[in-house]
Amino acid sequence: MPAFATEMDVSTAQSRTVEQPGPTAGQLVRQARMGLAAALVAALDESASEIRFVFRIARVVEAIQAACDRHPDLVIGMILLCQEEPYGVRHAADVAVVIELALRRLGHSAADRRSVVAAALTMNLGMLTVQDQLAKQDVPPTPEQRQQIQQHPQYGRDMLRALGVADVLWLDCVLQHHEAPDGSGYPHKLSGPAIRFEARLIGLADRYCALLTQSAWRDAQRPDIALQQTLSGDIDSKLGRLLTQTLGIYPPGSVVQLLNGEIGVVKRPGLLESTPLVMALFDAQGRTLALRSERDTRLEEHTVTGVLDAYKVAQFFRMTEVWQEEAAGAQLGGPSSS
Repeated sequence: MPAFATEMDVSTAQSRTVEQPGPTAGQLVRQARMGLAAALVAALDESASEIRFVFRIARVVEAIQAACDRHPDLVIGMILLCQEEPYGVRHAADVAVVIELALRRLGHSAADRRSVVAAALTMNLGMLTVQDQLAKQDVPPTPEQRQQIQQHPQYGRDMLRALGVADVLWLDCVLQHHEAPDGSGYPHKLSGPAIRFEARLIGLADRYCALLTQSAWRDAQRPDIALQQTLSGDIDSKLGRLLTQTLGIYPPGSVVQLLNGEIGVVKRPGLLESTPLVMALFDAQGRTLALRSERDTRLEEHTVTGVLDAYKVAQFFRMTEVWQEEAAGAQLGGPSSS
């Protein structure tokens, strides 16, 4: 992957020449989303003479990796709590975050992860227009839209090659991220070992993050239900376990109700995937707690009994109350923009 590596090395070198306090994890995620939006707009602009697409995506990958370095729990939490940007951009950035953290869990180096994260960011380049249409329309996809969906991995790969991407892993992951082990996927109905492991991982993360998002014709799923639906069917057990370990049944950012009636936000995973550490924010009557306290959900009185709509609840608390200074810049709405 010489072209991508070269651009990334240039990007990293440039960033190190600026001596200033580093941005928070929340600011880095917002920068990544903004940078991705700019890169995708430039990619679709046929009049652009030189858009340096690979360099732009390299900078976005760098921001995502830096955010995950600083605070992985907050970065996952933003998938559920920060959904203001247009769907296509935000969704791709969310999937890239899941991929980055999953591959870290497998012990992949930062350099090895870059190509796969870049593929997640650009997986839907071939259907950006129809993707935004689907997010707004109140009916299921039309036959014409379904055809575009079926062909978007091939279109996206072709566009990336035209934009200067020569990284085979990046291109293959974009082309194969909707293929299925049993041959029922698209666009080429590949099966078994013909599909890259990384492409199948992107496909799972894509499905999971899509289920978390509200659209005009589909309600957002609770994170525990989204995980269950994502892992249903003929799913590689290794991939399913990896996704579960990366996110947990109740990932950071989930808004949960406890057995004692309190409502809080999952701050980080616990010792078990079903027993996260929760920051209690509201009492059983929905009143703000004067003293915000962490709850260990292994204890019976703090057992998780329900999951609420995280994005709707986010406007009633500051993310800095849960994740302190690393959440500065993450929240656009809510009681405070900080």
